[in-house]
Amino acid sequence: LLLVRVPEEDASEILEQYSFGGYLFFERDFKNKTKDEVTSMIRSFQNVSKVPLLTAIDEEGGKVSRISSNKNLVSEPFKSPQELYKLGGFELIKNDTINKSKILRELGLNLNLAPVVDVATDETSYIYPRTLGENYLLTGTYAKTVINASKGTGVSYTLKHFPGYGNNNDTHLDTSIDERDYLEFMQEDLLPFKEGINAGSEAVMISHNVVSAIDENNPASLSPSVHNLLRNELGFTGIIITDDLYMGAVSKIENNTLKALIAGN
Repeated sequence: LLLVRVPEEDASEILEQYSFGGYLFFERDFKNKTKDEVTSMIRSFQNVSKVPLLTAIDEEGGKVSRISSNKNLVSEPFKSPQELYKLGGFELIKNDTINKSKILRELGLNLNLAPVVDVATDETSYIYPRTLGENYLLTGTYAKTVINASKGTGVSYTLKHFPGYGNNNDTHLDTSIDERDYLEFMQEDLLPFKEGINAGSEAVMISHNVVSAIDENNPASLSPSVHNLLRNELGFTGIIITDDLYMGAVSKIENNTLKALIAGN
């Protein structure tokens, strides 16, 4: 059930002791390592895991990239969706997804917590630099393009951050309340998720925004109503993952892990 950040020490022993389902890798886990060192590290985790381990990474490209700073692993940093789209449209995004997946797979990574299919209209908003920077229809094509391109690569991809981040505050820091109309979500924000799901996305990540029109009492990640929307309205049958439960928007909520599980993650 748990996707856990790789501990700085005793990672194999901790994995063996607790038997959780996955490790999430950050930039520090790759720092100055060679490709052989990374593959050996990940193989050592797989060897002690009681189930085939999810080995996950946030490799969005641009601002959020975990291996790009290590030239031993990738010759040049992965570009952001906006850069790729401006340089070569969806064809370049397709090729980038295939290339990125090949590199991740060769390192032993099998789950990418990307693409970001949120739409933000305010260029100064928190999530905007990580989005395609285009409208709902084009972002829907982006979602479909990435998921289709990922098929057969051995790496699964994750649509995020359901039900759409919008121009909201940074949930790493504190509570963020989205007071937009329900109809706006249905007609606009959900479109890229629908496109990605119809293309066969295997995972969806839920945001920590409180979406008042759906559930004014809980962050989306802890809301049964938001999960019900994803399952029953959009027909998603895959894996639902919360955003990081250590983030400021939810870290102070008592029993947040249990609430996340009960909500449907």
